[in-house]
Amino acid sequence: MSERVVALPQDFLKRLEQGPVLGDGGYFLELERRCLGSYRDGIPLAVLDHPDGVRELHREFARSGAEVLQAMAWGVRQFDREAELHRTAVALAREAAGPDRYVAGTLSPYFGRTRPRLNAADRREAAAFFDRRVGQQVSAGVDLFIVETFHTVAEASLALPFIKQAGIPAVVTLTYQERNVTRDGLSPAEGARQLVDNGADVVGVNCHRPPQTLLPLARAMRAAVSAPLCVQPTAYELEPGARYNREIAEPGLWTTVEPRVLSRYTAAEYATEAAGVGIEFIGACCGMLPYHIRAMADALGKPVALPDREREYAVGSA
Repeated sequence: MSERVVALPQDFLKRLEQGPVLGDGGYFLELERRCLGSYRDGIPLAVLDHPDGVRELHREFARSGAEVLQAMAWGVRQFDREAELHRTAVALAREAAGPDRYVAGTLSPYFGRTRPRLNAADRREAAAFFDRRVGQQVSAGVDLFIVETFHTVAEASLALPFIKQAGIPAVVTLTYQERNVTRDGLSPAEGARQLVDNGADVVGVNCHRPPQTLLPLARAMRAAVSAPLCVQPTAYELEPGARYNREIAEPGLWTTVEPRVLSRYTAAEYATEAAGVGIEFIGACCGMLPYHIRAMADALGKPVALPDREREYAVGSA
């Protein structure tokens, strides 16, 4: 493996000042769909059991124009090969990233939506989990962290001291389901302000909602904070009258969204609108595949290694 090319922490934040940065798409559900991981054994085990497949998905996102590749470390629970998994996940992303892209470490919730309020023991337990995961990915060499799909500001904030101690930018995204408040009762504006106060460098929203119901939350955050924003929607149409993709949140139901994947044109429209809102980090979540990212790159006027035919996407103000 080639020697890692270091991107200094301030480089990523300075890059955000120069125009929108494009993230990659969703790994978790796609790895299961490709039969590289399973719910029975744990989808993140794809990193150890099928590294070639994980590496290829990273490469597809890189070819599509993604400027940030996330290490496949979302949803990793404590087990005896945890450190090996994190080290391998970062290395696979780094191989695909090459010298021109950032590699993001990934932190997922410890409690998630099961604990809207945390007591002192909960905080100690979750903090130990984040400390260990941050340390393992920092030692493997990441350029930033994406702390994503958090249902409460309180839990997300527990991870921030460890990231800040490592001197690496922290991107923190909250997730909203049926209500426009977090599980600890904060609106997007309130959540964004608290996260910035607690040390987040970039704040935003991700998962559970497609662009049509996620971008309004980002607009509220944009009006509340001057910090850079990150948005990562799903790629699934909503059920009639729904506000979020409830199937993703319910065990055994997520496959029912498979026929409702958004088109590449909708992905391009989302990227253009996000740029217009002033979103600095335009990303994607569950269901967003390389062809969606390619359409987003085209819409933002970014280079793509393997271009599509001319699709007449509206070019955003990148």
